[in-house]
Order: sequence, then structure tokens, then C-alpha cells
Amino acid sequence: MASPPPKQLYDTVKASRIPPLPTPHWGSQRSPAFTVRATTTINASPDLVLSTLLDTSSWPRWNNFVPRATLKLPISASDSGRLRAGVVFTEHVDMRGKGKNTIVKMKLLMTSLDDLNEDDGRKGFRVVWLGKGYPDWALRSERVHEIFRNEEGETIYDVYETFSGPLGWAVRVFVGETLVKRFAQWDGELKEYVEGMDGGKG
Repeated sequence: MASPPPKQLYDTVKASRIPPLPTPHWGSQRSPAFTVRATTTINASPDLVLSTLLDTSSWPRWNNFVPRATLKLPISASDSGRLRAGVVFTEHVDMRGKGKNTIVKMKLLMTSLDDLNEDDGRKGFRVVWLGKGYPDWALRSERVHEIFRNEEGETIYDVYETFSGPLGWAVRVFVGETLVKRFAQWDGELKEYVEGMDGGKG
């Protein structure tokens, strides 16, 4: 496991806790729902960023927030570490972000991988996965990753997760600020790793 990147790397990431953003599956959610969001610019092609994000076998090399993922069926034996729509997987989450002290396991379902609509100038991809660790009536979470070229030709990586349901307030109160830090770390570490792959640009 790589050491967490230096703090200045996070300066390239915008991360915050904001009012709830609508998500593809759950739509608009009411308070106490909230969203954690992190955005950065990565000097690499959207295809390379997407490929790295979906390849969970690479996570131990760059991802100190979620240093490991365990995938369940349906997956092929030849591609057992790659996320795709319909795959159920478990994130082994280190809320301290040091890649050592995994203390939380989160069950998720990747629901979709779609091309973004080019009409608004965003050519790229959207990846969505749903939290499946709690009954929907108790806690709903949905994470959206958008990877696209902006008008300047830069690749933007924008990830956000909206939490809602009766337990949403507990997530916000007890780990809301920590999640902002860890989302910033996720973005910063992905940026550093991808940009280091053959110069990043592709």
C-alpha cells in the first residue's frame, strides 16, 4: 500500500458536504439527506481514469481510503477484479485513510456505466453504484462518478454520494466531515496514480 499523498495534493481537490443532490436511482431526497462531493482535474484521458476506477485490483496501489474490494457474482474468472453493471461488491473501508486499519465493510451494487450526454459539452462516462449494506427504509446511499472532458480539454473527475433515510442523520453527524476528507483523499490519490501511468495523458 502506498503512503497517503502529501497534503498539497488535496489542494487540487474541491470537497464538501452539501444539500442533497438527486441521484439516478433514488432521485431527489429530503432532509436530513445530504451529499458528500469531491471534484478534481486529472491530466489523463477519461478512458484511463475510468479503467483505473473500475479495476479494483489496482486499488491497493493507490487507494488508502478503500484499499480493497471483494467482488461477488456475476463476474468472469478472467476479469475478477473489474467492476461492471450488475456486480455486487464489498468495499473494505479505512475511515482513517491510512490504508492499514480497515474497520468498515460496505456492500454495494454497481448499477450502471453510461456515456454522458454530449449535448451539454461533457463527453465521458457516468458510473453509479448503490449502497446495499442496510435496508432501504433505514439508509439509502448512492454514489455517482462522472468523468468527462471540459471545454478546455481537461478531464474532470466528479464523485458524489447522497445519503438519505432515517439513519442519514447519523452518518452526517458521526462521519460526515470524515467522509469529506476521505472523498478528497480518494480524488487526490486517483489523480496522482493515473497521472503517473505513462505520463497519464492518453
